[in-house]
Amino acid sequence: MSEHRELVNAYIQMVEERCELGFEGSLLTFMFKDMKGSEASQKERMIKEVDRIFRLLLTRFIKRPEKTPLMQMPFFLGCVDWPVHKNVRKAIGGIANNDGMHFGGIYMLPPVTRTAMNLEDVVARTNREIMRSGMLTHIHVKPMLKTPRKAAGYALKSVDRFRIGSAEILILPRHHSEIQR
Repeated sequence: MSEHRELVNAYIQMVEERCELGFEGSLLTFMFKDMKGSEASQKERMIKEVDRIFRLLLTRFIKRPEKTPLMQMPFFLGCVDWPVHKNVRKAIGGIANNDGMHFGGIYMLPPVTRTAMNLEDVVARTNREIMRSGMLTHIHVKPMLKTPRKAAGYALKSVDRFRIGSAEILILPRHHSEIQR
């Protein structure tokens, strides 16, 4: 097995372990308005925006994130993605912004949070703050219904297809010092 595949499997295992601990997962898709600049600069802005939204949502679920152990905090795993066109007709009517590039991932909530609401409800309630930057067209939240392995594999499909490198996978939180930014 290649080093690349081993790393992807390790990330998938992180998702599976959290599910075993009672975490509830949701698939998130962040759709962005058309951005100027190179693909690399677009990716960088997407990553910064996803990080901002993660931190915004984090405080809705955890009262004092800087004092909460990382394994008891929400967890995000994702990367940039592109649509897979099943046929030319769908491609013509498909996503036009940023050549279809968007950001997808899995947001996992720990079993104990400060609210009884699920991620979909919190995103809906926090939508004005999420959209405040003006970068997104919308954010789509879908409960993770498939097995954790399939869902994580889906979230990382751009890595599996060698469209991006494994270094471009975003995992949040990385450590406590980033939470306070």
